[in-house]
Amino acid sequence: MAAEEVISDHGTLLVVGTGIQWGGQMTLAARDAVCRADRVLFAVTDPWGARWIRSLNPRAESLPYPRDGRPRREIYRAMTERILEALARSERVCAAFYGSPTFLVQAGHEAIAAARRAGHRARMLPGISSVECLAADLGIDLGAAGYQLFEANAFVAREPVVEPRGYLVLCQVAMIGQESAFDADPTRVQRGLHALAARLEPLYGRRHRVIVYEAALHPLSSPKIIETELHRLPELELSEVATLCIPPRETLSLRAASHVVAASAFQPQSLG
Repeated sequence: MAAEEVISDHGTLLVVGTGIQWGGQMTLAARDAVCRADRVLFAVTDPWGARWIRSLNPRAESLPYPRDGRPRREIYRAMTERILEALARSERVCAAFYGSPTFLVQAGHEAIAAARRAGHRARMLPGISSVECLAADLGIDLGAAGYQLFEANAFVAREPVVEPRGYLVLCQVAMIGQESAFDADPTRVQRGLHALAARLEPLYGRRHRVIVYEAALHPLSSPKIIETELHRLPELELSEVATLCIPPRETLSLRAASHVVAASAFQPQSLG
């Protein structure tokens, strides 16, 4: 924080994550922040997560995520403004987001920055994101192998340099080319997946094996794991939270994934 900034007499913002499996993956620090806050604003993906947060703090309110075609950047800006409005009126505000607020949570980062500029105390607490769940469920050590991580839409648009000797993890692959809330129309999703496959095939080859992953939302459910060849990616029906994991080019067999399948109760789907 810059030395010239003045800290206000009241107004503290904590931005926290619920984890992917909310109750089971929310850290003790995040739970304490929700319980102690005067105002809690949250954005989660399922009603069970919303009930969990309201059970911790009955004053909790959901941040709207309209699906009326407006750009996501406008939705996130509105979330940020609502958090700041609550901060101006309350002593302790907690904003809780699905997964980890450090990862693909634009509203959380913008709220922290704006709160600090206004002289409030503001802090972000990390949580468990889909990337940690992916590494655990597939049984791979991303740190040892090395990996690159991108939001899929930005990956296709910006065409960053890829190191194919490490893992490549692309988040929200079904939302490529979509600037508003997720549109599940198969034509739109397939168009984005075709663009992604065209970007990746020169690097890996069209028959390179890849994994589509969706984390389990609660401990009693199983993750969704689909193994397929790269050129068949556009054939899949994917949700807005699907992640694509591309193993290193030099490691064509998915031994780690096969190992975890043999040791677990769930069975992955395969398209060849």
